[in-house]
Amino acid sequence: MKKPVFTLLAVFMGLAASAETIKDIQIVNQVGEAYDISSVVAFTSFKVGEQVSDRDIILSSIAVDVNRMRESGRFSYVNARMDVDPDGVILVYTVVSKQKLRRIEISGADKMQNKKVRKKSELTLGQFADDAAFAQAAAKIKVAYRDFWYPDTQVEWVTRSDDRLGTVDVIFKIKEGRKLGIRKIVFEGNDLVEDKVLRKVMQQKQKKWYSFITGAGKYKPENVDMDVFSIQTLYMNAGFLDVQVSDPQFDDENPKKSKLLFSIDEGQRYRVGKIMIAGMETFEEQELRRSIRLGRGDIAALDAAEAGSESIRTFYGNRGYIRTRVNPVYDANAETGMVDIRYDVTEGAIGYINKVNIMGNERTMDKVIRRELVIYPGDKYNSSRVKTSENRLRNLNFFEVVTSNPEPTGEGDQYDLNVQVKEKPTGQFSAGVGFSSIDSLVGYIELSQGNFNWKTWPPIGAGQKFKIRLQLGAQRNDVEISFVEPWFLDRKLSFGIDLFHREARFFSDEYDQKNNGMRLSLGKPISRFTRGTLAYTLEQFEVFDVQNSASDAIRAEEGKRLKSGLDFTWSRDTRDRFFSPTRGNRTTIQPYFAGGPLGAETDIYGAKIRTGQYWALIGDTVLNFRGQIESVDYFGDSEFVPIFDRLFLGGSSTLRGFEFRDVGPKDINGEPIGGNSSAYFTVEYTVPIWSKVRGAAFYDWGVVNIDSLDFDTDSYNDNWGVGIRLDLPGFPLSLDYAWPITYDEQSHDGKGRFNFLIGHSF
Repeated sequence: MKKPVFTLLAVFMGLAASAETIKDIQIVNQVGEAYDISSVVAFTSFKVGEQVSDRDIILSSIAVDVNRMRESGRFSYVNARMDVDPDGVILVYTVVSKQKLRRIEISGADKMQNKKVRKKSELTLGQFADDAAFAQAAAKIKVAYRDFWYPDTQVEWVTRSDDRLGTVDVIFKIKEGRKLGIRKIVFEGNDLVEDKVLRKVMQQKQKKWYSFITGAGKYKPENVDMDVFSIQTLYMNAGFLDVQVSDPQFDDENPKKSKLLFSIDEGQRYRVGKIMIAGMETFEEQELRRSIRLGRGDIAALDAAEAGSESIRTFYGNRGYIRTRVNPVYDANAETGMVDIRYDVTEGAIGYINKVNIMGNERTMDKVIRRELVIYPGDKYNSSRVKTSENRLRNLNFFEVVTSNPEPTGEGDQYDLNVQVKEKPTGQFSAGVGFSSIDSLVGYIELSQGNFNWKTWPPIGAGQKFKIRLQLGAQRNDVEISFVEPWFLDRKLSFGIDLFHREARFFSDEYDQKNNGMRLSLGKPISRFTRGTLAYTLEQFEVFDVQNSASDAIRAEEGKRLKSGLDFTWSRDTRDRFFSPTRGNRTTIQPYFAGGPLGAETDIYGAKIRTGQYWALIGDTVLNFRGQIESVDYFGDSEFVPIFDRLFLGGSSTLRGFEFRDVGPKDINGEPIGGNSSAYFTVEYTVPIWSKVRGAAFYDWGVVNIDSLDFDTDSYNDNWGVGIRLDLPGFPLSLDYAWPITYDEQSHDGKGRFNFLIGHSF
């Protein structure tokens, strides 16, 4: 009976013998002098005399200590090490402490008030500060002066420190320089390229009447080199390989209306002569030529020639050749205007992927990254699949930077693929108050996490999506909670669940409507551009507060009704971007069914087809066509389609010249009651005005009929209008004014309507 006791005692003694004792904790400055421990002890994990079972635990803990000190903002420099002594270990923290800012003085700010300069520095009294903080403040002051049309302002600073009190005073000495504005950017020597084309590629802009909004005309000397390079690149991509662009001459005789003059020697415009490929050993020249876009007689565009180099590298990379080098050599003849291009190829070696190493992901789980990769250990190296993997990781929107690099293992043709990521914040909290042309005053609070993990705290890293939104307004009260697992059961199968409560008072003047329910969905990609989603919805509708003056048609809807339904959505999306696309198509087909074997009190079926096509036209203009047809019908014990499933048109997202839901059948009181068939389309043309601002002209057409599958157009309505599109991050806004063309004169006065929509129409 004593043997287990002795065994446990031996194990305990062994652990005790291997434990490390914290003999001492030292705080020193960068020259090794002892430092005040009181400011650091709150960040240290251990105490003198404490025993720790493993040195690795000590090392990982002091690494955490260092990160905590750096993140506190109280130290300019922090490092730590562990010294081993026969009697234990000594922890040495090397720190340089920041001092508290006691006073900010400004000297030389004649054109900008001292108070404003202090504000622009973003320094606050009492904060911990050092030279790095003062350098950042000086840079911010210079930016503020540049925005104030003073581009040459110089900012220096001196400090007075009191080591005894741990405080510092800073004095900013400012030389403001002259107020400058670029009234005109002119060019000489540009015979074949128009001025407006050159100005378009430049960072520096000339002053316009609307510069008080855009800031155009502020002189930015840091952009001079980039502008010269951009002009040269424009010419070389048009075949002018010998172009010379001088540094601009600055005419500042009238500083507020200065001119920038660029002198250009265009040189010869070249066309392609011979195209040769040299140095390849494994492949025939003809195989490599197929990937080069340029041909004899084409304009010798530099970007097209460089693209040929990349195409050859990709050709090799897709066949397993790592680090193939391609160097284009140009032999230009100015007399004939022809340039021969020779691609010198140095073939790399075939490589195989040994391991895929994920680096830089502090929060995101490895498996979330690995499941997006399309290249695996054991595969032959393939550059296209590596790039595809990088793009898929970028599309997650979890990372600021995604790079990959093959690294030799030293074992023949084996390479480790190192995938390096830099994470960015994926959680958002937003709140706001605004107005809508549909639901008047509305306020909202929204909390979302795009890289959610329901199993851990903090709940980050598994790639799931979570959102909770509360919306309160004069015409609505909504609560929505949603969760999406994009890799359900570790397959490329998304599972989503939505819980919602919606209370609307803007549907009608005759009644209010309340919805409570849940929605479960499963979605799966079918091909590169198509996706299928099957969803089940259980929802209770309530029509309440029905007015005594309401018609029998509306009074018959009063009360609660349960709906249990399935829908399937097939979608195809080839747009170039999700928001504000310029080309491509998005089409959805959605059949749906409720009641019958699914139970509940609503027996209906129907289908909806929706499409949107975008064309990029000349001058960065975009033509958009959107259209939708839908029909719904009842079956079984139902005697009609409930009002909450009927179809309506009118408002900011359909026919903008009409009130919300005002297009379609009405009851004897003129109140909209919807129909069972609808169709509408919109043609919209947008043009750029300023950055993130576009003008729009549009035409809307639509019809709603009482019967199912009735698409007769006799009772159609239409309108035309103009608008503004503000593509603001997180707050896209459409402002429209539309005039009816064809309308019911008994229920509409024919006057134009103003609409605005927060979000995007698809």
